[in-house]
Amino acid sequence: MGFAAFFGVTIGLSGCTQNVREQSPEAIAQSVTHLPSTPDRTGLTWFGPELHVSHYRTLFYVYDTVDYRLGAQERYQSNANDSLILLINARYGGDNRHYEFAMMPNTSNRELNHRQHEAERCQIFNSLISSCLYRDRFSLSVTKAELELARDTGRQFTLASKTQAYEQLDLPPTIYGDFLTR
Repeated sequence: MGFAAFFGVTIGLSGCTQNVREQSPEAIAQSVTHLPSTPDRTGLTWFGPELHVSHYRTLFYVYDTVDYRLGAQERYQSNANDSLILLINARYGGDNRHYEFAMMPNTSNRELNHRQHEAERCQIFNSLISSCLYRDRFSLSVTKAELELARDTGRQFTLASKTQAYEQLDLPPTIYGDFLTR
């Protein structure tokens, strides 16, 4: 029984560690999720594979992470608004961040839509330093035209506040091409 549980966890972990950026366009297309009858609370029914950016934080012995994935409404291409939504989930420690906009490649800034901000855990380290782990959820509108550009060359942008640039995110080539054909 113990071996079966270990094997199941090992298989699950190896599936989680596979980098979606390295998969073929066909494999990526198969990983797009569709909720046909029950949209989520934001009205989205299509979800792309989740991408992940992280770096180690020594104070908490954990990683600061940003998980992001593309979402769309059922018939977004036939609507007058052809926007899709990039859903972003950031977990980080240290100073409270104020994610305000995305710095786009053409040097324009695009405002982020905030959904949630919370302190998940606060504690004192070495009897001197007090710090917290935070979680922010927000989104960024992405147009169909931007996805068309990202299909061949990829697209990078940086999450930022008025005073500091944070994580650089990317839409790798072909990763969201399946959203253009739905």
